[in-house]
Amino acid sequence: MTQSAAAAVASLPRRNPSPLVLERSRELLDRARSVIPGVTLSMMKRPEHFAPGAFPVFLSRGRGALVEDVDGNEYVDFICGLGATALGHQHPALIEAARSVLESGFIHSLPVSLEVTAAELLVDTIPGAEMARFFKTGADATSAAVRLARAITGKERIVAVGYNGWHDQFMFDTPGVPKALAGLTRRLPLFTPADEHPLLAAIEQEAGSLAALLLSVPYNRPLSREFLQSVRRACTQHGVLLVFDEIVTGFRLALGGAHQYFDVQADIACFSKSLAAGMPLSAVVGRREHLKVMDTLQVSTTFGGELLSLAVCEATLNVYRSTDYIDQLARLGRALRDGVNAAASVANAPLRVLGYDPIPLFSFDREPTRHSTLMRAFQAQMAERGVLLRRDLNFINGAHTEEQIEFTVAAAADSLSAMQRAGLFETL
Repeated sequence: MTQSAAAAVASLPRRNPSPLVLERSRELLDRARSVIPGVTLSMMKRPEHFAPGAFPVFLSRGRGALVEDVDGNEYVDFICGLGATALGHQHPALIEAARSVLESGFIHSLPVSLEVTAAELLVDTIPGAEMARFFKTGADATSAAVRLARAITGKERIVAVGYNGWHDQFMFDTPGVPKALAGLTRRLPLFTPADEHPLLAAIEQEAGSLAALLLSVPYNRPLSREFLQSVRRACTQHGVLLVFDEIVTGFRLALGGAHQYFDVQADIACFSKSLAAGMPLSAVVGRREHLKVMDTLQVSTTFGGELLSLAVCEATLNVYRSTDYIDQLARLGRALRDGVNAAASVANAPLRVLGYDPIPLFSFDREPTRHSTLMRAFQAQMAERGVLLRRDLNFINGAHTEEQIEFTVAAAADSLSAMQRAGLFETL
């Protein structure tokens, strides 16, 4: 076997038993239910979002684009820490960066130089950015951006597109949130071309009270540059700040995220997930005239200057900047999309991979119940064949290989054929 062939084999998961052995996962699940509300600490990692009973609940380790569950089964990972592990698990440059600061401590009583150097590197990486402020989570960043926009404009209302975090102002229609907050936020969709005109109309009609449009691009379809330019013009004309939520798209569609990808300049942009490739860090970036206003705001977090995350952020940005990372994500994502869609056509399956190549969205049907039913069966089939998928949005990371994409396409073909033989596509 050649060295390259050996490396290809090593990048593939061990063959899992059929059916999967998940005894340890089930044991931990029972224990978790007694001590953790919702079983786990992230809503999107709950068992019901996958294939309960036929899908691992707990993982034990990861390396590159492979993960191992607590029962010893191996998988190619497309969940990628909900998009955070952008360079894969245990990337050597990131491990070394974390080790390099361990002896300096975790957090100090005064600012550290890493706060300055990491911010300098970040604004040098993001087009149009002149200042940056670090936080810990995506919801921290988007909430800080909204407060900043209100302070800059003197207006209070926002229009939000997509999911922007769990804080009250974004989840105003969920239990536990005061109903009065609903008057401050309007959520609008962008799932279809028909949604575009109402968004532009809302900017014009509500301009007198509208501080910001907080935009997370939809993942089921690429928007056009022309539409986003229209959004940019409308915001500028009516004194509304354009805030791009790049929590998912940052360092994936382009280093600067969707606003760089579409060449549409944001006033403020929010980053997390891939910012430190798995370490808890987020940031708000923008022009100096806007970010300086944050000096006057009560926006603060004890852990914003935590050393490990800042050191890993620097290492992560340097990897992005010195490699073909962005091109690799797009190339492998395109191969995954084309391969799975071709396999679905052969199996006469309604599955289609949609959206942007680095963040492929799997869709069986626009009707949620039918999609969830079919996707749950597909997730179970794929897990048995050594592939972990989310029910909708998935992620390519910098550690994925061509061999793993080919392996995944073959697993999808086998899984869809099994579902076809079982009559699942005809019975729903």
